[in-house]
Order: sequence, then structure tokens, then C-alpha cells
Amino acid sequence: MPQSSVDRQSSVDRQSSVDRQFSVDRRASIAVTPLPAPRPEIRFADVAVVASVCAGLAMLPAPAVVRAVLLAVLIFTGPGSTILTWIYVPPRARVAAVPVLSLAVLTLVTTAAMWGYQWNPRWITALVALVQIGSSLLWYRRHKAWPDATGWSTWLRRLVDRRQLGEHAATLSSTVWNREFLRRNVAGLMLALALVLWLPSLPGLEKAGYSQFGLLTAGTGPVLVVCMALVVGAFLVAVKRNQFRLAVASIAAAIVVQRLTVTLVTDAPVYEWTYKHVAVTEYILSFGSLPPNGIDIYAQWPSFFVVTAWFSDVTGYGIMSLAHVFAPLMHVLIAFFVYALARVLKLRPRTAVTAAMLAELVNWVGQDYYAPQSLGFVLAIGFLVLFMASTQLRVAGFLALIPFAALVPTHQLTPYWLFAVAGVLLVTRRAKPWWLMFPLALILIGYLIPRLDIVAPYGLLSGFDPVENAASNVQTPGILGKQVTSLICRALSAGVFGLAMISIVYAWRTKKQFWAPMVMAFGSIGLLAGQSYGGEAIFRVYLYAIPGCVLLIAPMLLAALDSDVAGARSTVRMVSTRVAVAGAFAGTIGAATFGLQGYFGLWPLVIENKSQVENTQALVANSPAGSKFTMLYPAGYPIRSTAKYVEQAEANEMFDAPLNYYGPEYMLEFPTPDQLEAFEWEASQQDAPSYVILTRQSLEAMNYYGFMKNGAPEAFERWLRSNPAWSLHYQDTDTMVFERRNS
Repeated sequence: MPQSSVDRQSSVDRQSSVDRQFSVDRRASIAVTPLPAPRPEIRFADVAVVASVCAGLAMLPAPAVVRAVLLAVLIFTGPGSTILTWIYVPPRARVAAVPVLSLAVLTLVTTAAMWGYQWNPRWITALVALVQIGSSLLWYRRHKAWPDATGWSTWLRRLVDRRQLGEHAATLSSTVWNREFLRRNVAGLMLALALVLWLPSLPGLEKAGYSQFGLLTAGTGPVLVVCMALVVGAFLVAVKRNQFRLAVASIAAAIVVQRLTVTLVTDAPVYEWTYKHVAVTEYILSFGSLPPNGIDIYAQWPSFFVVTAWFSDVTGYGIMSLAHVFAPLMHVLIAFFVYALARVLKLRPRTAVTAAMLAELVNWVGQDYYAPQSLGFVLAIGFLVLFMASTQLRVAGFLALIPFAALVPTHQLTPYWLFAVAGVLLVTRRAKPWWLMFPLALILIGYLIPRLDIVAPYGLLSGFDPVENAASNVQTPGILGKQVTSLICRALSAGVFGLAMISIVYAWRTKKQFWAPMVMAFGSIGLLAGQSYGGEAIFRVYLYAIPGCVLLIAPMLLAALDSDVAGARSTVRMVSTRVAVAGAFAGTIGAATFGLQGYFGLWPLVIENKSQVENTQALVANSPAGSKFTMLYPAGYPIRSTAKYVEQAEANEMFDAPLNYYGPEYMLEFPTPDQLEAFEWEASQQDAPSYVILTRQSLEAMNYYGFMKNGAPEAFERWLRSNPAWSLHYQDTDTMVFERRNS
């Protein structure tokens, strides 16, 4: 029966009455409910004070790990907050400006103290802390804005309010089995599953045996692939649904699975060459000075070693321990700075976080260990953040001089790439002011000229042959595992560069900016025009290109993910959008898998066991100066791992030269009777002992790269055992040390 007008009017009146009552109740509720206390504004002056207090606490007696965490607050927030207390920078640049300026200033301060013969780590720390506190006090006084302890305490009480925590827990427990909740949190559940699978796999990874294809095919290695696929899938779901926090959590999970795994399943830092850097820092800690000139080139580019020696001295946190956790820390900073760089280039947060994730996934190079290159790369990205922010405010460009000045005495190659990129961007007015290239050049060339005589023996330029300079430092084909891993690395690198080129076309057609990322992506190729960098230039070209490439690729990847299947008006359109989304998922997961293989492909060769490291250090420490330590290939027995290496190198600069130092032709023939006779004669001329070290890792490396013919290492071992002049000094499951004494 149709409703009468009277009934309809009555219904409207009743609804109006309900609405009025709800409005009255709501106003009453607002009137009686106290508003939450506003959160205090976090000011840079306050952060500088907190960092200074943490620095002071780091010098008090406490566990080394606690002191390291406290001093890290100073390293990543202290000087940067002090500078930004007085200098305004664009908001999008601040997230990276604080840590990169802090790190750069401390690098410069500690280096200046070393050069000025004022090396006293605790006094350096105290001076920095006092300057920061003085700066903050001056700012408080000038602005009459002293810290509000009441506001902070109120906010902290609200943060840990037990009633609110109980309400959140009750809400979570009531919705955890709700279908809608599960559907909205697919990404979170995938991340949880990845971590649940990852944790039990660690013991199997620690005990993984040899595989020519690396860690991913040994022990529980395949689980890493599954975990990374889940992490990448979770990330793509999160960015597709605009779930920013879950996307950030996915980046953290990717760093955990790919980088922290190495720390947790090994008992010593990986890579033989890591220990050369450890040795330089140990020398600084032992003698409070740089190694003498002529020992190695590190004394002329010392900033990395000086700042880490300062950190270790103040906190008591050993350099070996720092080297063991160094890679995950560097990747956190890289992801952080790539995100900030994208934001400064006015990309949306969703695009910026995608670029940060891609930078993590495609970085297979392995230049993240305890080395000047790692710090240099981080400083370079931080420089680019401030440098590109100069288009919004010129003062940011001037501040960029600080990380550049810290980078120049840190690494030999990185600042030259960065200067070339900065020069192009300045000339094309993508950064301001244009004349900033002159102070950059003054810092760069001014540092190089006094060191030309030292650099010359290493080769300032290796020849203007880009093809030759792009060649790897390993020319032999090696076994199948080596060939497969090399092919995967080349395919991933070519794919990243290829997608970056396609992305340029996409950006041009969709009227998006691409010039600055394009210069960053392809500027490093110019290095091949004049430098091979010992056969490593091609790896540095790719490493330096990663930030620019991912900034180009991220918008195109998101465009594929955002393809609207539901809105497709035709079957063809629907199929194409589904293919785009599926391709985005498959391509990103595939790139992550290739990145894993590139990173873990050399696993059996780069592991350094703690027992081997300790045995090496004891042998070198107890051997007189002038001793000779010979390996087939430097792996598994890091001879340069203590401050004692300087004494040995001063007596004999070739004290640790491996046999493969003599070239591939020599090794492919070894051991011929003539070679063994020459080797024996050279050892007999030594006044100090001679040692030959055969390690499991070096023998596997010889086989992996094809440096020696089959059976050659075994023949050399039999010759050593049968030669009465040589005796077995030490042996375990991974190492054999033969000794020859002439008196």
C-alpha cells in the first residue's frame, strides 16, 4: 500500500528528531571529552641536544653494543641537526640532509684531527657534543623557545597508555579472523609468512655445503628465493593498494632476507678483501696514526678508516664486529637516500618508495662490505639529494659541498663520476647555481694534485679504450656455475639499463621529467673512456647507475601495476591490462631472483671462517718481518687483517702476493718443473720463513674460475709434502699451512 504524505512527513520528522538528537549528543560528547594534548614540535635544536647527550653516554662504561647504538645517534643526527637549526632547506630534502650532513661532518672532523696530529677520539666526541649543545642553547635564547618538558612527558605517557594498548589489542583480536581484515592485509600476511620461512632456514644456510651455483642451490638456499618472492609480492600489493607503511616494511624485509642473512649465518665478515680495510683501521687504532706512505694507497684516501676507527675507539665496538654488520647498515642508508632523492625530484611518495625497493633488488654488485666504496656511495647519493634540492633553494646546493668534501678523501673514483654528473646538471640548469662547479672542481683537483706522484704508479688513466676498460678482471670462462652466474648478472644489468632507456621514452610521451635521472643513470658510462679500475670499472659503472635507473623505471612500473582491469571496455583492453599487471609482478620478482643469484653466486669462495681468521692473525703476528706468505688465490686466509701487515710490507712489499699475481698464463701451466725450481730458489733466498697456504676456498676458486688445469693444486700439494725443505705447519678441514725455514 503506498505511503501517504502524512506518513512520509511523520517519518521525516522522526528522522530529523534522531539527527538533531545525534548532533546534540555528539556536541555534548565533544564538550565533555578533553582534547588530546598536542604533540610537541620536534625541532632540530632539540635533536642536536639529544644527539649530544647520547654521545656523552656512549663514552661511559657500558656494553659495547649499547655504546655503539648511542654513538650512532650522533653520527646520523647530530651535526646535521645543528646545521639545519640555523639553515633552512626544502622539507623534502631534510629527511636525507640530517644523516648525510652528520656523517659528512664527522668524517671531515675526524680526518682533520688525524691530519693535524690531534688524534684523540674521546676529546673529538666531547668537542662535537659541546658545539652542538652550545648551538642549541644559543638558538633557544635567541628565539626564546626553550624545550617544553611537560609537553614531551605528556606525549610519552599517551604513547604508552595501557588502556589504549588494551583497546588496540582487543580490536585486533576481534578482527583478525575477519575476511575483510585479511583481504586488506594481504601484503602484511605475505611479509609475515616470508619471515616465518626465513628464520628456520638460517641453520641450514649456515651449514650449506659447496655448490658451484652459490648459496641459492645449497642447503636451505632455495627458501631464500621463496622468501624474497613473497617480500616482493607483498611490496607490489602494498604499493598497488597505496599501503605506504607496508611498502616500507617490505623494503626492510628485503634487506633482512638479502643482506642480514649473511651476517647471521657467518661467524666472520665475508670477502678476503674486506680484511685489507680492517687491517688499515686496526693500524690506526694501534698507533693513532695513518700507515706510512708507500705501503698502500689507503693512507692517501683515509677518511673511511679514520671515521670508523674513531667510532670503534669511542664505543669499544671491534672493527671485526663492525665489518660483520656493515652491509645491512649501508643498505638501509641507500634505500633511505634513494627515497629522499626521488622526493626531491618531486616524485610522489608511492613512486619514491618503489624506487628505493628497486635499488635494493637490482644491486647485485656486492660493493656493500666494509670498504671506502660503501661509504663513498652513500655520501654520493646524499650529495645528490642536497644538490637537486638547490632548484628549490640555492642554499641546499652550497650545503652539498659538505658531503662532496667528505667524499673526496674517502674514495678515489666516486667523486669523479659525481663531479661529471653534477657538471652536466649545472650546465643544463637542473641544479643551481651554475658556478657551483668551480668549488667542486677546486676541492677535487686540489686534493689530487699533491698526490699525483703517489697515484701515478697505480695508473691515473688506463687507456682510452672503452671496450677494453669494460672487460672484467676475470677473463677465463670457468665452470658452468660461473658461466651461469655471470650470464645472470649481465642479463640483469642489461635489463636495468634497457628498461631505463624505455622509461625515458615513456616519460617523454607522458610529459614527465627524466633529464636529471637520465644523467645519473648513464653518466657513469663515461668512466670507461679512460679507466678500467683494475678490471672493476664495469661493476662501478652499474653501481653508480642504479639510483638514476630506478628513478626512471619506478613510474613505468607503477603505471603497469595501476592498469585498470575493471574499467576495461573491451576484451583486448582487459587482456592487455592483465598482462601488464602480471608482467610487472613477474618482472620484479624475476629481477629480485637474479639479484639474489648475483649476490650469493660466489658464496663458497667468499666465506671466511672465524677459525681461519684467528689462525691467520696468529701466524702473521708471530712471524718475523720479511716473512713470505703465498697462496694460490687469496681466499679463506686473510693475511692482511691486523696492524702487523705494515711491518711485513715495509720489509717486503710482495710479502703476501698470491701465485695468480703472475698472470693467467703462469697459472695455467703451473706447476711445471721449471716453475717449482724457481719457486724453491726464491724461498731459499729468504732470511725469514716462507709459508704456503692452501685453503678450501682458494682451491674451489681455482676450479671455479678455471685458473689452473685439473689436478694442478693436488700436484703442488704433493710436491710440498715430498720436499724435505718444507714441513706441514698447520692443518684443519679448511686449511693447510706449509713452512720453510732457512736457518
